[in-house]
Amino acid sequence: MSKHDFLLPDVGEGLEGGAIVQWLVAEGEAVKVDQIIVEIETDKAVVEIPAPVSGVLVSHGGPAGATLSVGAILASFESTDNPISSPSPDTDKPSKTAVPATPAVTSTPPTRTLASPATRKFARDNAVDLSLITGSGTRGQITRADVEAFLANPASPTTAPGPVPSSTAPMPALSSETRTEPLSGLRKQIAVNMQSAWREIPHIFTFEEMDASELISARNEINRELESTGQRISFLPFFVKACVIALQEHPRFNASLNMQDETVTYHGQCNIGIATATPEGLIVTVVHEAERKSLQQISSEIQTLAELARQRRVTVDQIRGGTFTISNFGSYGGTLGTPIIRPPEVAIAGFGRIHEKVVPINAEPAIRKILPLAISTDHRLNDGEHLGGFVATLTRLLGNPVRLLGHL
Repeated sequence: MSKHDFLLPDVGEGLEGGAIVQWLVAEGEAVKVDQIIVEIETDKAVVEIPAPVSGVLVSHGGPAGATLSVGAILASFESTDNPISSPSPDTDKPSKTAVPATPAVTSTPPTRTLASPATRKFARDNAVDLSLITGSGTRGQITRADVEAFLANPASPTTAPGPVPSSTAPMPALSSETRTEPLSGLRKQIAVNMQSAWREIPHIFTFEEMDASELISARNEINRELESTGQRISFLPFFVKACVIALQEHPRFNASLNMQDETVTYHGQCNIGIATATPEGLIVTVVHEAERKSLQQISSEIQTLAELARQRRVTVDQIRGGTFTISNFGSYGGTLGTPIIRPPEVAIAGFGRIHEKVVPINAEPAIRKILPLAISTDHRLNDGEHLGGFVATLTRLLGNPVRLLGHL
């Protein structure tokens, strides 16, 4: 038997660490290679980590709720197998064996109840099923106080009969009590990333409004064609397809900027990041090689990725490698916004809610369906002239979507 120390891999794109949600194998238990031993929560997802060897799990690297840095000892094993090496902390990409195969993560998991790792541990220690509790936290999450209240009165009418979907969890009532909560998890990482992006990237913006009448007609026609299949396409796949064609015509916007090396990388593929709102903040998943996919394929992939993002079950590959991002703030009622670029990308597109507006047509007032859009780009690489050309292409494509249909 030989001892093998398994180090916490980089289970995200350049993450510094993760929190232990729960151990699925106790110390002293036998394990088989690739058996899931622990759940790790990063700022983007809850990732299941498999055993690198068969043998006995001798010790945990920390209890549930503990935060470990990438490269720290996650678990120690006694094994006769040849161990699968753990990646070093500065490895660019995680080991394939360090992250479970896609089926292990994407196999229709139940909606995840919102609760911190510490609260989950407290609930497990007291044999409490979190799905029976309605959270009172600011985002609908279950707190330790909620678990304690449940323990005191498990038949309380305030408990829910089943899990509360995270997307519909009620906001707590206003209270005169002041409390301070740590900035952690996804919200903390968003705060760090946005502060860095806003401080380091000199953004330039443009805001446009365009007549969406033809776009609406095209979408309605396609949905009529798809009616027998039970599928429906939203406007977002049209936005993705239009952005892809515009990026191909204006490669300066499908690029990455590295000021440390003083280089610009112009990408051959259009990997489109889609910002998805979750109760814990925005998660950006990526439709890879969108230029190779039809509207229907893009639509199906967006729906799948959005659901996984809301459940915090996206895989590493589903969140990495983006070359351009779209924020569809119209999906939650927003009309216009100022989207912030995700480095090292150099541009982002934001689309608002389509709404009616009185506009002049042949010198006469008329009501039209208007699509607002906002484009941000990095002024270190692109100037106003470049931005104007990109937006002109984008609005031309969306204003006359028959140009997109050839890419179905």
